[in-house]
Amino acid sequence: MSPRPLPPESDIFEAALGLARAGRMEDALAGVSEVLSAEGARELRKPAAALAYAEVARLAEAVGDLGIAERALDEALRLAGDYPDLHFRRGCLLLRRQQGPAARAALHEALRINPRYVAARVELALLDAREGLLGESLATLRDLEQGHRVDQPRTFHQGLKSLERADWEEAGALLKSALHLSDPAVDEALSQHRELVARGEHARALHALREAVTAHPGYPDLHYVLGCCELEAGLTDDALASLARALELHPGFHAARIQFARTFEALGDPVQAGEQVALVLQEEPDHPQALELHARWASRGERPRRGTAGARKAS
Repeated sequence: MSPRPLPPESDIFEAALGLARAGRMEDALAGVSEVLSAEGARELRKPAAALAYAEVARLAEAVGDLGIAERALDEALRLAGDYPDLHFRRGCLLLRRQQGPAARAALHEALRINPRYVAARVELALLDAREGLLGESLATLRDLEQGHRVDQPRTFHQGLKSLERADWEEAGALLKSALHLSDPAVDEALSQHRELVARGEHARALHALREAVTAHPGYPDLHYVLGCCELEAGLTDDALASLARALELHPGFHAARIQFARTFEALGDPVQAGEQVALVLQEEPDHPQALELHARWASRGERPRRGTAGARKAS
C-alpha cells in the first residue's frame, strides 16, 4: 500500500527527500525534522511532514535499511497516528524484521481505524498461518472472499491451496494478485526496472528483474515482466520459462499468455502459439490483442481454428 500523495506543502521537504534519494538516510531524517520545527509552523506542516517521513521510510526500505525505515515510520505516526496506511506499512516492515507481535499490533491498529482495510486483513491472515493458526487464517480469507469482489477466483483458490501446504511466499503473492493488492517490495522492484529502462540501461534492468524474481518467486507479475524483457532481448528460451512460470502461478493472466504465444511464434511453433491465443479467446472472446493475433495468423493459415479442442495450458 503506497502512502497518500504528497500535498503541495511537501515542496518544503524536497531537499530532505533528495538526501534520502542519495542514500543519506540519517541526514534526510534530520532534514525533515529541521523543516518541521522551523518558523513556528509545526501544526500546519504536520501532514506533509508525516508523508515526507513515510517517503524516507520507503526509500530506506528499498535499499535494505530497515532500521531507518522503522524510525521514519515511527516519526510519521507520531505526527499522523490516524493514518491507517502508515500503521499498515509499519506492520509490513515489522514482518520483514521478524517482529510478529509488534507487526500484529500495527495491523490491528490499521483495521481499527479502517475496518474495511483488505490488505491489512490479508497480512494478518498470512501471519496467523505462519504462526500455526491455519484454520483461523483460512476462515478469515474465505470470509473475505464472500464480502469482497474477487476478480480472479481461480488465483484466489490457488493461494488458499498454497497456504494449506505452507508455501507462504506463493500464497501471499497469489492472494494479493487475486485481490489486486500491491506489495511494497514488488512495487519497488518494478519501479527500479522502469527507471533503468528509461535510462537505457537494459542489461542492468534485466539483471535487477532476475534478482527480484529470485527474492520473490511467488509473484506472477515479476515473472511476466521478466519474460517480456527476455523476449525483447531475443532470449526466447528464457522468456518461455519465465512466462510459463507466470501462468503456472496465475492461469488467468491473459497478458502473460499473449506473450507466451508470441514467444512460441518467435521459436517457430505457430501451432502452440495459436493454441495459447485460443485459450485466451475461450475465456475473453473480445480480448483485443488475442483477436489481433488470431486474425493475423489466420490470414496466413498459421494457426488452428479458434476454440480448437485440446489446447494446452502452461503448467
